[in-house]
Amino acid sequence: MMAGAAKISWSGFLVGVQPRIRLLRSFDERQHSYQGYVLRVNGTCGEQTGEFLIAVGEGAHEKHRFRARMELRGQSAPVDDPRMETAGFYKTSGLKVVKDDAGEPPAGPPFLGVPP
Repeated sequence: MMAGAAKISWSGFLVGVQPRIRLLRSFDERQHSYQGYVLRVNGTCGEQTGEFLIAVGEGAHEKHRFRARMELRGQSAPVDDPRMETAGFYKTSGLKVVKDDAGEPPAGPPFLGVPP
C-alpha cells in the first residue's frame, strides 16, 4: 500500500483479540516489544464484507476492554508493508463500541473474556 493512504471506515462484531508483538532477532539475541492488540472483526471494511484484522494500541484496550461479541466501528489505514504486520489495517482512530452484548464469559475454553 502507499504511504499516507486514506483511512477506511469499518464496522462489525469482534470475533477475537490477540496481543500484537514485534520480535526482533540479531544473531543469538532476541528482543520483543508489545505494540497493542489485533482485533479480528467480522463485518464490513470499506466496500468489502468478511473477517479482517485491525491493529489497536494498548490505550484503546484499556479504555474499551475488548472481548468477543462486541459490536465496534472505527477508521483505520491499510498497512504500508504487509510483511511487517499481522493485521491488514492499523493507525486506528474514531473507535466506538456500538453494542456490548458480550455478557458473562464462559469459565472454560474458548476464552471469550478480556485477554490477560
